[in-house]
Amino acid sequence: MQDRAAIMFAEDSPADVYLFREALKAHTVEADVLVFEDGETALAFMVAAADGGPYPKLFVLDLNLPRIDGLTLLRHLRQSERFANTPVVVLTSSFNPADEVESLRLGATRYIRKAEDIGDFLDIGREIKLLLRQA
Repeated sequence: MQDRAAIMFAEDSPADVYLFREALKAHTVEADVLVFEDGETALAFMVAAADGGPYPKLFVLDLNLPRIDGLTLLRHLRQSERFANTPVVVLTSSFNPADEVESLRLGATRYIRKAEDIGDFLDIGREIKLLLRQA
């Protein structure tokens, strides 16, 4: 039996966490979602994981987080030997083109804008499923 994939999700909106979990269910993604509501606790987890702790198969980062933002977390991930090639999805409500350019420049695997329509938001699960298969 294969272990369930772990996804680290840095997101401060309980509604978006709920929708993300529903998107995974809608696409039958078997994964443990580890939620961090601010960048500081997400970074502490990432440091512990890089030192041999639990290893997420995928990172999903919101850009606008309290304490430490998603771009800073992305920089840390890409500077880590252990996570340099782990898929990272930036999932954000930002429509600022500079955020997308910077996220991709820093090494994000995908940049996805949060959809306002629930059906479109649930489609995020399809993308996550594909990334987990490739990881």
